[in-house]
Amino acid sequence: MAKKLLGTVFLSTLLYLFSLEIFAHHSVAIYDAENPLQLTGKVVEWQFTNPHVFILLSVEDDQGKEVTWNLEGSNTSLMLRRGWRPDTLVPGDEIIVRFNPLHSGAPGGNFREVFNPDGTAFDPSSKR
Repeated sequence: MAKKLLGTVFLSTLLYLFSLEIFAHHSVAIYDAENPLQLTGKVVEWQFTNPHVFILLSVEDDQGKEVTWNLEGSNTSLMLRRGWRPDTLVPGDEIIVRFNPLHSGAPGGNFREVFNPDGTAFDPSSKR
C-alpha cells in the first residue's frame, strides 16, 4: 500500500512539474474541445493556485491500474465568484468531471463541469 501511495505521489509530482511549463502559455489550443470526456475518480489533490486551479484525480483505467489525471480549471478569481474555495475539495472526495482532454492523449485536460457521485450538479458552496 505504501509503495502504491508513494508511486502515486511521485507521478503526481512529475505531472505537476511538467504541467507548469506546458500550461504557462494559457492557450486552450492544447485541449480537444470537440471530444470532451467524463471521468469518475477520487481527488488526490486540489490546487487552488494562480494562474489556474488544478484537480489531480485518481481514476482506475480499463486494466484496473490507477492513473492520476491533471485537470486544469479557471483562475482563482473566477472560481471564487463561482463559489469555489481552497477547501472545496479534499483528498478522497469522489467526483465526476467533464473536461476537454489534451490532444496529446496524456492524462490531463481542462475541466468544465464537476458532479457528485450520484450525477447531480456539484455545488462548491455546499462543501463549506
